[in-house]
Amino acid sequence: MTTFLNTETRFCKESQLLKPVAAFTRRQGFQLQRFELPFYEYRIDLYGFSDKKDATVAIELKLNNWRRALLQAMLYQLCADFVYIAMPDRSARRADHAEIKKNHVGLISVHKLGRCSTLIPARKHGEVRNFYRQLQIEYLRGYRHA
Repeated sequence: MTTFLNTETRFCKESQLLKPVAAFTRRQGFQLQRFELPFYEYRIDLYGFSDKKDATVAIELKLNNWRRALLQAMLYQLCADFVYIAMPDRSARRADHAEIKKNHVGLISVHKLGRCSTLIPARKHGEVRNFYRQLQIEYLRGYRHA
């Protein structure tokens, strides 16, 4: 009897998405990162800053509820230049891409074995408030290691 290994990563918790998404955003230049960054009564799953680009990124991780992720992501636009939702590939492909794109939010797909790809690039938006953005950057600089 032959046994085949299932190489498909099945994500059971949002926290399983964090490591591959953090590595993906580091490769995009967001070297300074913090997990679970407080913002009002929420916690931004991943927040990053790129000195080189002078840009911030906020990422909301969700296993399947893209609508709830979008609502949170829209709030994070107050403190980040670029905002993304990151989901397992299957869930990301089922999300309403037009609705996400309309709100200037990006979508990251996390594939098997943790490989990530951008399905929808985040766009700069007019919602960011410099006070909140600077506060988050200062918070990040106080925490060099995520």
